[in-house]
Amino acid sequence: MAGTRIFLVDNGSYEPAATLALRGLALEVGKLIGQEVRPVSTMHSAKIDPALLGGIPAVIFEQAVQQAKLDGIDEIVVLPLFIGPSRAITEYLPKVFADAQPGPMKLSIREPLFGPEMTGMLTDNLKSTGWTKGSGTVFLCDHGSPIPEVTRCRDFFAGAIRTELGLKEDELVTCSMERREGPEYAFNEPLLEDALQQAKGEAVILMLFLLPGRHAGGDGDVATIAKQHAPEGLRWKLSPLLGTHPVLPALLFRRYLSSPGLKLTKLALLAVLVSMGLLPVLVGVLVPQDLGLGERLMVWLGGVAVIFTALYLFLRAKVWRKA
Repeated sequence: MAGTRIFLVDNGSYEPAATLALRGLALEVGKLIGQEVRPVSTMHSAKIDPALLGGIPAVIFEQAVQQAKLDGIDEIVVLPLFIGPSRAITEYLPKVFADAQPGPMKLSIREPLFGPEMTGMLTDNLKSTGWTKGSGTVFLCDHGSPIPEVTRCRDFFAGAIRTELGLKEDELVTCSMERREGPEYAFNEPLLEDALQQAKGEAVILMLFLLPGRHAGGDGDVATIAKQHAPEGLRWKLSPLLGTHPVLPALLFRRYLSSPGLKLTKLALLAVLVSMGLLPVLVGVLVPQDLGLGERLMVWLGGVAVIFTALYLFLRAKVWRKA
């Protein structure tokens, strides 16, 4: 077997700019990890003409899994280039992996990007537009998701930014680029085209998008909506995309390091260290005082043996579960 292969996975786009940006980001993250990180999309990107990608075809996840299987890879590690728990990473990727009949090869999907670090990234992008408090209304805009948990991520960022910058709710408004039909998807409201009608002063559309593409490009859907629906005379601008923020490679590196198994192992080792520190105290309290030095030493060694046996059984069980 040939070790671990790391994929930086985005949703995919028919726009060459998205794949080129993904490749550049994967290169930066690979430098931090010290291992190649391969740019992979869930879908769409394989249909881009390779001539628009420097002659190198884009790769989608299904192709990447099949190649890893042929290469005898032990484990695929996915770094999701997703802000929240999209079904692409919670359902689609595991299904594609299972359908490939991977045999002994394992799949490990790290956590998406949601977290406090992104609040700072969004604030930086907002300020980079020249916005200052009181200059106008900020519209924190995402694509619009069929999953409430993803929308709650957006709303969390809005609350955190309001707190950090001292803004009122009508100074920073959340909105979606689009939504599915039906009352069950009303949590995406308001749409950007409607939210813009609330603008006071200048408007900044704070982009909760990672890479350029059909939606987030300079002439993408978000910009088109603003051009067509902004009130007459309203000055508006788009913030930079999160994929261009210099902190993003380091954030992805931390997601790579933060595997659930590693956390459990660290906790187990910490418990062992604490137990070793408390063992002499427990021996002094619980062991009869009339025991000789040799007997007390035997009790102490027995305690050490119990602690390390428990650690061994824990780690063996963890390996067994992974297998």
